[in-house]
Order: sequence, then structure tokens, then C-alpha cells
Amino acid sequence: MALTEILVKKAKVQSKQYQLADDEGLSLVIEPSGNKYWKYRYSNAHGRRSEKRLGHFPEVTLKQARQNRDQFQSELLGQSETESVSKVLCFRDVAQEWLDFKTRNSLGDYPRCGVLQLAKKCIEQELNPIIGDLPFAELKRFDLVQVIRTIESRGVKEPVKKACSYLNQIFDYAVAVGYIEFNIANQLHKVLITTKVKINYPHLKLNEIPDFIMRINNKKSHPMIKKALWLKLYSGVRGAELISAKPEHFDLEKRLWKIPAIHVKQLRRKVLLGIDVPDYVIPLSEQAVEVVRSAMQWSHGEKYVFSSPRNIDKHIHINAINTFIRKLGYNENELSSHGLRSTMSTILNDSGLFKSEWIEAQLSHTDKNATRGSYNHADYLEHRARMMQWWSDFLHRDLASHNIEVTI
Repeated sequence: MALTEILVKKAKVQSKQYQLADDEGLSLVIEPSGNKYWKYRYSNAHGRRSEKRLGHFPEVTLKQARQNRDQFQSELLGQSETESVSKVLCFRDVAQEWLDFKTRNSLGDYPRCGVLQLAKKCIEQELNPIIGDLPFAELKRFDLVQVIRTIESRGVKEPVKKACSYLNQIFDYAVAVGYIEFNIANQLHKVLITTKVKINYPHLKLNEIPDFIMRINNKKSHPMIKKALWLKLYSGVRGAELISAKPEHFDLEKRLWKIPAIHVKQLRRKVLLGIDVPDYVIPLSEQAVEVVRSAMQWSHGEKYVFSSPRNIDKHIHINAINTFIRKLGYNENELSSHGLRSTMSTILNDSGLFKSEWIEAQLSHTDKNATRGSYNHADYLEHRARMMQWWSDFLHRDLASHNIEVTI
């Protein structure tokens, strides 16, 4: 029952302390000494019960005590809201946390293609300016679609695809750590406006190879770039494996190229985890060995076989071959450096002469057949050596039939 001024005034001192309760946590405390004061009991921001004195009676009347209580309640509410706002995670907070997580989970390995740097750039330049300051848990699917539409309006392709991918990964992470219950960015790519049929690693068809070689012969470029392109064509290795090649990795007498596992995409993670992984062995054709010998003469005394024409003890840039291909007149939808691997794979498979596992092993692909998944690539070395010699001879026969000379 609420107190009245009369009840408060009539409150008598007793041998023990007691209190008279008013509404909403307010009460008058009467001590044996005759001292009387107003007390307010409340729950703090952490849910714990606390007390606050609001003044002595009769200096502070019942009406004033209630006013003091109400004012303090307002202050508490404002404090609580401020604390709540300060604890609300915005999109930029969760995106940065995800980026930090990806960095730590990379075990200190920064991919040469700059995956983490690309993600950071996308978040800072594409996502944060639009939704960075919005409360993460309050974001709706529509908000994300608007982000995609905004980027799409610039007529760009790769940035919008990357934005879809990064948003999906960020929201996946948020679900995993418990910030939200569902990934609202799942399959966000389905809202993209498709303007062209996607071509995975555009590559050369058999009848296009002669023209490609003629363009190489006729185009001026640093010899080291051309040699690197020829070895890639002869061997089918990835760009990162190619540019990291050092003289000590080759046994040219045995026509073998031993690529350290740390440089092989499919094996790199295992090495970083501390697993002992043997070198990845690539058999070389006679023509490929000739290219390597020639490159070593050019780079004699350098750290890398395909050394940079500009910088000592540096290899050629990861995009050097792609840049040269663009100078040959091919756009990104016609041919890429990686597409040369597809050209080799397609022709070897179409020949019907070689088992698919030999071809996959040469390309250092993970075998998708569970029963063959643990094979040792070296087991196929003899078969792959014959296969790669056939491939180089095939190229030379095809070029000779078109009266095209191979110049390395």
C-alpha cells in the first residue's frame, strides 16, 4: 500500500530498525536512533539489486522522495540505453572480427593472390559505406540486396560477385559464433543480373594453338616471360609453382622437377599444419628441359629460374604471363594463363591414350574418387613422363604441320 504524508509523520521509533514501503521500490527507513531516511531499491544493468538513499525525512518529504526516485529511474534508463547502444555490434564490427578470424586461421600464410587483402578492400570500400554502421542483428535480406544492387549499378562484375561471397562468409561466421540464428546472405548470388554465360578458365581449342604460337613468336617481350609461358604450356603447372622455381628444384639429367610442397596449392595447408609432405614431382619432356636450361642461362646467379628482369633475387610477377597474353590480343573471356592447363587437360583426355588419374596427378588436383584419394603422385611418374613427352611432341607435330617454328 502506498504511503501518505500522515502515515510518514506518525511513524514511531522502535527498538529495532524497520521500514515503511511505498510504491516502486521506495521506502522510509526508521532507525532506533530516531534517524529517518528515504531508500530506493532497484535492479542495476547487470540484474543485481542495489540501493540508493534519496535524502532524510523530514527535510525531504514523501512527495520530494517520489520525485527523486522518478528522476533517478530516468537517469538509470538513459544509462542503460547508452550501455546497450555501446554494446550493439554493427556490421563493420562483425566484418572486422571475421577478417581477423580469417587472418588467424590462415596460420600466417598470406596467399600470393591476396585473398585477405581483397576481402578487406571489399569490406572497406563496398560494404561498410552502405551498411557498416547498421546494427548487425537488425539487418534484413533486403538491406543486403540493396548493397548488391548499388555495386551492380556501376556495371562491374567481379566486385559484385566478391561482395556476395564475403557477405555470405561473414553471416556464416556470425551464425557460428551465435550473433544471429540464420544466415540471411545465403545464396545471395541468385539476385545477380546475369549478362553473360560464365566461362570457367577460357582456354585454347586444338585448332587455335597454331595462331597462339604465331602470336608469341611475333610479339616482342622479355625472353624470360616467353620461357615461363612455354614451360607452363609444356608442364601444366600453376602460376605460383612456376614463378617459385629455383635451380636446385630441378634434376635435368633425370628430367624431373621437384616442387616443394609449400608451393603446391593442394599441399600448402598440410605443410603449414606441420605435416611432413614430400616434394611434388613433375616429369619434364625433352622440350621442357630445353626451356629450363635456357631460362637458367638467362638467370644465372639469380635465386629464381624465372628471375625478374628488374629486381635482383626476385621472380617474375604472378600476373606476368596473363599480362603477356593480353598483349597478344586475347581478352579475359578468350584465354587466361590458367586456361593453358585446361587446354592440356582437354587434349590429353580427348586423346583416349591416358588414364584420368595420370592427368589429374600432373595437374596436382585432388583425386575426387574416394578409393583413389590417397594415391601417391610419384606412383604414376613413369606413366606421366611418357604422357608429357607425348604432349610436347604432339604440340610440335601440330605446329610443324602449319609450318610454324618453335622459338624459345
